[in-house]
Amino acid sequence: MTPRVTTVDVTVDADLKEFCITPLSDLHIESRDFGNDEFQAFLRKRNTLPGHRAFIIGDAMDLVVPVDMKRWTASCQDQRISGRDDWLNEALDIATERLTESGTQIDLIGPGNHELEFRKRHGFDTTSVLAHSLGCARGGYSGYMQYRVKLPIGKKTATVGMFRIAYHHGAWGGRLVKGFGGARDWFRCFDSWNIAVYGHNHQSTVHRETKLRPAQNGSLCEYPVYYVCCGAWVESYTQDAARTHYSERAGHMPTSRQSPLIRVRVTNHGGGHTKTLRGQQLQYTVEM
Repeated sequence: MTPRVTTVDVTVDADLKEFCITPLSDLHIESRDFGNDEFQAFLRKRNTLPGHRAFIIGDAMDLVVPVDMKRWTASCQDQRISGRDDWLNEALDIATERLTESGTQIDLIGPGNHELEFRKRHGFDTTSVLAHSLGCARGGYSGYMQYRVKLPIGKKTATVGMFRIAYHHGAWGGRLVKGFGGARDWFRCFDSWNIAVYGHNHQSTVHRETKLRPAQNGSLCEYPVYYVCCGAWVESYTQDAARTHYSERAGHMPTSRQSPLIRVRVTNHGGGHTKTLRGQQLQYTVEM
């Protein structure tokens, strides 16, 4: 059974006290219109950040094949795949190569609508195969990615807290609001998350809100939450006008290829609930 909640232990550096996360969505990684050089340069730059790691919330693969007459064209696949009888084997090899090339730690990969459609039509789960190849957890279409943050104290480590990311591959469009309305409605029935991430519409945006919870002294504690649309890594508007990507045909606007950055820091606010942690708490921000 695939769990809805995946937990990963992260021990931060004793001096920097920070780690960084890149949520990835809509790579369509074996598509002809995937810019691998740009993607690898992006990940290598991210890997210079403290404790950098990533996870993927769907459509890692394109999987647009001839039975999908709505989206299929002969030019949509990578040239390494075209003309091969074992094209799926090669597509999975390409995906594995490109996801491991930069050396980025990937904690989870979940399916998107492209993977689910392929599994429905062909009875093959590419997400589980990729998860096995990458040595990471296999997630769901939605769920929780949570990081148990630990801090070195002397020769031991102590747990500071749990940093939770709720995710859904996405099901919401909106040319102006970029799916925020539907995403906000979906995530409001889930509790205890710091960041909510989604994708699917190939847009990128960060929206911050404030929530309140009771504090131990009878007052209210204010804390931030972020709704994050994760962007995409496929070029949906080709330079060659003779080729028409299905996104162009559907009237979707061209999108920049980028992914957000989540920074999580351990900070000392004094006091604290235990003598060992001395008020160490988690602070977090999202950059695009």
